Amino acid sequence: MNEPPRTGRVVEITSLANPMVKDIKALAQKKHREETRAFLAEGLKLVIDALDQGWTIRTLAFAKAALGNATIERTAARALAAGATVIEASAKVLEAMTRRDNPQTAIAVFEQRFAPLKSFSAAGDDLYVALDRVRDPGNLGTIIRTVDAAGAKGVILVGETTDPFGLETVRATMGSIFALPVARASEAEFIAFLKGFDGLVVGTHLKGALDYRAIAWAGKPAVLLMGNEQQGMTDSLAAACGALARIPQAGKADLAQSGGGDRRHAVRGATPRVDAWKRAMRVVLGHAALTAALIAADQAIKLLVEAHLPFEHAIPMMPMLSLYRTWNPGISFTLLAGLGPTALIALAAAVTGFVLYLAARTRDGEIAARLGYATIVAGALGNLIDRVAYGHVVDYLLFHTQNWSFSVFNLADVCISVGAAMVVLQEALNLRRARQASSGD
Repeated sequence: MNEPPRTGRVVEITSLANPMVKDIKALAQKKHREETRAFLAEGLKLVIDALDQGWTIRTLAFAKAALGNATIERTAARALAAGATVIEASAKVLEAMTRRDNPQTAIAVFEQRFAPLKSFSAAGDDLYVALDRVRDPGNLGTIIRTVDAAGAKGVILVGETTDPFGLETVRATMGSIFALPVARASEAEFIAFLKGFDGLVVGTHLKGALDYRAIAWAGKPAVLLMGNEQQGMTDSLAAACGALARIPQAGKADLAQSGGGDRRHAVRGATPRVDAWKRAMRVVLGHAALTAALIAADQAIKLLVEAHLPFEHAIPMMPMLSLYRTWNPGISFTLLAGLGPTALIALAAAVTGFVLYLAARTRDGEIAARLGYATIVAGALGNLIDRVAYGHVVDYLLFHTQNWSFSVFNLADVCISVGAAMVVLQEALNLRRARQASSGD
């Protein structure tokens, strides 16, 4: 028996205490999304994409200031025809609903939709991408967007994964969440599905014996299984794969140019993976002005110090701080001075390279970490220049008390310390966000 059609209604809300505001705001919490089987989509384009794909809309809210906008009014009419509640909201109400200072003009609440796993049949050259315990909402959203653009037929979430209908994930899909079927399954359910799947089952694995390009993909249905970001896939899932493949130089494929080629190659090439050195260069180049300015200032001060300050003679500047020119043949408190200049240069270069690797692992939005790593690199290079040019590091700042003296250091050392503090700050921010996500997303 068919359910009677819902009747839409229009309401105006200006009070933050309105229960509808609280209900929409609560969708930021995973628990509330699961209880209501609903989620929030932000932005007029996403709302229109969802309506075009036939998703069930419960509520549409738009800024009252947008009244008269033809696209907004057409979308509101579609929502009303579908039985949704349409809210004309003040700016403050929209900010409260989205928890954003500059919210989108329109937002909507849709019913969640998962595809049944059995609907992912092996036909033609259909490709499905399975993700084992993916934890990062942004990663999941980007993968869904990527495999949708590459022409895959669906995504399977295996085990305990992040919520595909969380706010960050939905944003990152840029509408693909509405176009690409998403199924979810326990590991046991997924392995049972694979046993009945009449096609290729390929897992990406560090121990993969095959280059993915050597696999005969053409004309065959396939499942591509990718493991957890940190731990990879479980041994049980690896054993369920027909082949384990490695993906050299991931991230090189261009989806825009892959339309006539093998879409599976595009999916693998474009799937987000850490290409440490490439991202490291992007981080350094993105902060080149800061790095170059700090290096230039460090070297200019050292030239002035060498030219005008007496050697190992303290010149008081303020309590506990004096100018004191000296040479450091080692590292920090002249540690490892016995290694000699060549070994210390190699060590300093290796440490700088490791810092670049760490910088490459920063994610978009980790501003403090990126600035911190750029500052550390500037300090490390400043001291490395000294070591190459003079065979030692020029120090000129002495921190001391009446009874003892601390380290003699320079601007490069300050950069390293400040940069490290910024990285620690970013880690603290990440921990705070993770705690908020575990309780709300």
